[in-house]
Amino acid sequence: MPARRLLRPALIWALLHGLLVVLFFAGALQRAVEPLPAATAGALWGGFLVQGLFVGLVAFLATLPLLLLGRRYAWTAPLLLGLIGLFFLLDSLVYDSLGFHVNGLVLQVAMQPGALAETGLPAGEVALFAALAAAALAGDAWLGSRFLRRFAGKGRTWPLALAVLLLWVGDRVAVAALTFDGGQAVMAAGTTMPLQPPVRMNKILARVTGRKAVADLKLDALPQAGTPPGRLDPAAVRLTRRPDVILLLIESLRADFFTPEVMPNLWRRAQEGAVFTRHHASASSTHFALFSLFYGLDAQRRDAVIGAGRAPLLFPALRQNGYQLALLAASSVDWMNLKETVFRDVHDGLQTDFTGVGHERDVQMIARAEAIVADARKDDPLFLFLFFDGTHFNYTYPERSAVFAPAWDGKGSIAAARVDPALLVARAKNAAREVDAKIEEFLATWERERGSAPTLVVTGDHGEEFRERGRVGHASDVTREQIHVPMIVIDETLAPGRRDVVTGHVDVVPTLLALLGDDHDPALYADGVPMHEARADRYVLATVGWEPRFALVGTEMKVRFLSQDGGFGSVQVTDPFDRPLPDAEARFRAEAPRLLRTLRGQMGAGALSTAE
Repeated sequence: MPARRLLRPALIWALLHGLLVVLFFAGALQRAVEPLPAATAGALWGGFLVQGLFVGLVAFLATLPLLLLGRRYAWTAPLLLGLIGLFFLLDSLVYDSLGFHVNGLVLQVAMQPGALAETGLPAGEVALFAALAAAALAGDAWLGSRFLRRFAGKGRTWPLALAVLLLWVGDRVAVAALTFDGGQAVMAAGTTMPLQPPVRMNKILARVTGRKAVADLKLDALPQAGTPPGRLDPAAVRLTRRPDVILLLIESLRADFFTPEVMPNLWRRAQEGAVFTRHHASASSTHFALFSLFYGLDAQRRDAVIGAGRAPLLFPALRQNGYQLALLAASSVDWMNLKETVFRDVHDGLQTDFTGVGHERDVQMIARAEAIVADARKDDPLFLFLFFDGTHFNYTYPERSAVFAPAWDGKGSIAAARVDPALLVARAKNAAREVDAKIEEFLATWERERGSAPTLVVTGDHGEEFRERGRVGHASDVTREQIHVPMIVIDETLAPGRRDVVTGHVDVVPTLLALLGDDHDPALYADGVPMHEARADRYVLATVGWEPRFALVGTEMKVRFLSQDGGFGSVQVTDPFDRPLPDAEARFRAEAPRLLRTLRGQMGAGALSTAE
């Protein structure tokens, strides 16, 4: 049978797979249209079916080179279509988790040793998923081969393909028209499906209709890295106080978990220190957050600063002043070359070789830390960094901390996006309670060994969503759940109490150096300030990290920038808890100069505009 007689059924089989892709993305599509008027959402749902057919058409075109195989096209084409379908299934899972499609960064991370384990996916679960995918692929290819042979030679191929293409072109125009009246939220929904380029016709439609497009606030430039602060010579740092210092970083710990019910021991200790209630991670992804934490620089500077070969000031400055350094991370810092960048000056003192699941790694880390404390010189101060992993997905703990119930059992983590959010929260709170218990036990050991309480800093690298906005996890947005984290500083020179000023990870290094007596202006080396000196009207910058999505957070207002074509698209202005503000546009324009100074760009007054 000539292979060309198989083209029509192959196209239909591909289009059916395209409609299946719509089903894969159904959850993401529903979330995308929820904020929109019902009529607009209904129109978009019709368009999603057309977009699915277009995805199928593209998949069909990918099979055409297989015609060179002759009759073998009957089984190789369905096999390729099945593989493409599996890829889009994986893409939908990535999109549900991270908010963007599979790209080079996702592939780069996935290829790193132990990457899947570090995301909380057990190897057995991944193997089971792979086995089921292989079985589904085999069954799909067999059915497809039968379908192609059964309907071979019936009907013409290219008129149907052209009809699908014209429908898709019409859909792109329709989405552009809906965007004209509905703004960037419509465009975002209309490009949720893969392979859907944005098409904008605002100027054309304005001329045709005599109306202006809906006025989305815009900032027509990305935050610029600007000129980093000058390099302060570590030898110039003079510390007039040299207490022991412990910096505790807790994976994925959001601010509302710091309560007497969830973390009773830390809550009790915090009454003797300063609690910064409006602290925000500089990024919702770990490697960018750690950059800010130890460099004192905004996360969007990371690539430029590290590319220039700069190392953090903190570690050599402490060594110059006689500190012993020890750094232990149960949570992974092996990703994105953190060992060779953030921790390159302390590579010999950084220990990460812990095994097992989260809380088991924490047990090993604490045991190692206790040994370090026992062996440390008593006459010289000790700086210790501990990075806890038990609160990382999928939130592990022993039976003693199973306090909040009912809770998710942690199984079936690939399908966690469908678990009742209340069960997820209960499990995550139990994991946080276990970390709290471990911290208390360790601090008691420290005080016995060292004879006094240390200067203590406790925070989270970033927060975590539990399907408040449809996703589970972090590194996908700059929502309150992902960037609002606890910050506790306990030091004998710092007055205890709650501080409601806005602070960020960029403030940690300036705070430590100021508490230890260094009198250099933080502007010489950091974007932050000592937290106890922060102004009430400041903004801090947060980013996702690996995609251009930013937020500026102040005391009364939060400005969230949505990326669009390499620049900023619409601007969402809310209160710091992501709730709408009735006078958002007026507040945004009134604060524009301060916002632009925070972004450190050379954008000028003309950067603020409304959509044309």
